[in-house]
Amino acid sequence: MSELTLLTLPIGNPQDITLRALEALKTESFFLAEDTREFVKLMRVYGIDTKSKEIDSFHDHSSDKIAPLIQKILDGRPLVLVSDAGSPIISDPAYPLVKAALEKGIKLRTFPGVTSLVTALELSGLPPHPLHFFGFLSRDDSGKKQSFEFCSRLPGTHVFFESPHRMEKTLALLAEQFPETQVATARELTKTFETVNRFRAKDWKNEDIRAQGEFVLLLNFAEEEAQEDSEKLRLKEMALELIEHGLNQKKLSKLLADLTGLPGKDVYNKLTLKKDPKA
Repeated sequence: MSELTLLTLPIGNPQDITLRALEALKTESFFLAEDTREFVKLMRVYGIDTKSKEIDSFHDHSSDKIAPLIQKILDGRPLVLVSDAGSPIISDPAYPLVKAALEKGIKLRTFPGVTSLVTALELSGLPPHPLHFFGFLSRDDSGKKQSFEFCSRLPGTHVFFESPHRMEKTLALLAEQFPETQVATARELTKTFETVNRFRAKDWKNEDIRAQGEFVLLLNFAEEEAQEDSEKLRLKEMALELIEHGLNQKKLSKLLADLTGLPGKDVYNKLTLKKDPKA
């Protein structure tokens, strides 16, 4: 049975190609590429003639191609899927095709290589474990704030992709929510103008954050910070509920119990001037 192969290409420096990937580029004949023109340019860099190769496009809007492609593989046609840069499974449209292939019993192979996720983590100076990767941040402010709040409850380093044109606004939102958070930004990875900035969120304006190249944004919440932020968020939610629905004594006693560490029943009894019958 034929196979579906995921092939990772360099994220910037063409010398980062692996020997296995380079051999596959030379010997395989049927490729799917996110941008066929960019793929052909890269093949020329490696001195590979593409005249005898079949290169078709496959991107986020290629869902209608999945069934015919799966049938081609089942008919005995090996297929190699590449991205413009990096792994085709990271924030690229490979997953629907991979899922469909595995459901049909097609063998899946990978020729791994460099990824911006790991490269940025290595350069960030932030703790590598635990690590949480979320792909691209939401475009709207509300979605970003929700993502940051979610991250604040999880100890570890959190990694996002972000557009260069939205980066400054994103950092401003992060600084407003979590000013003491340790942050690293990385852009133009493995290229001539590779740049990494490391700072606390509140200090982002002191950094030279240029709106050029794709960004990787990393932020870290230590275990004690995540616990503290989670508790603050819970108390804030309870306080807002009290404001919205009125000063209900049961809800107020629960909030005060959380703040003081006292048993909720004792707090409620004191608020209502009741005495514990067992006392």
